[in-house]
This record gives sequence, C-alpha cells and structure tokens, in this order.
Amino acid sequence: MSKKATALDTLTQFKSVLLDEKDALIKNDSAKVKALVEKKQAFLDRLPTLTTDGLKKEDLTGVVEDIKNLQQTNLILTKQAINYQEMVMEAITKGVNKGGSTYSKRGDYSSAQQANLIDQSL
Repeated sequence: MSKKATALDTLTQFKSVLLDEKDALIKNDSAKVKALVEKKQAFLDRLPTLTTDGLKKEDLTGVVEDIKNLQQTNLILTKQAINYQEMVMEAITKGVNKGGSTYSKRGDYSSAQQANLIDQSL
C-alpha cells in the first residue's frame, strides 16, 4: 500500500472512530467512550508521521473538514453530558440537605421540599 493511500485511509479511519464516539456520547455509553478516546490517542500519535506526498488538496479537504466538524460536535456533546451530570448532582445534593417529610417533636407533620430537576416555583 502506498503512502498516499495510507494517509487518506488513516484519516478515514480516524473519521470512523469520531463517528463511533459521537454515537457513544449520544447513547451515554461511558465504557465505549473511554475505549474510543484511547483509539483516538493512538491516531493522534500517528498523524504527525503521515505524509501527503502525491495527494491533492481536494483529496484531503473533505475528510479533514468532516474530522473538524465531528470533533466540534463531540466536544459539544461532552460538555452537554458534563452539565447534565452537574445538574443532577446539584439537585440530589439540595434534596439531601433539606431532608424528607417527618413529624416534629410536637407531633406536627412537616414536609420539606424534595429534590427536583426542574424548578416549579412561581
């Protein structure tokens, strides 16, 4: 296999890994995301050694643009997942700190606010 085909094939394989990562992020499959990040690292180690001798700019532009767009999409999906996790943890923490419904020492029924993901107060 020529270096020309190897460079283009490597970029195409990297694009495929990014597509798999996007699907795993959407499905919130953390084990698969971890494995794919390790694959990405292996590609990042190989990318500087690739040569584009004999390749036309047009041959690479499409694949490189797709890779750039997928990286941006995956970054946004990752940030979204982190924000969601932070929101869930904040809601749980608020609920834990406020306690549940109990009886007071005087025998009155007292209910505290429960943890909610959506603020329903007006």
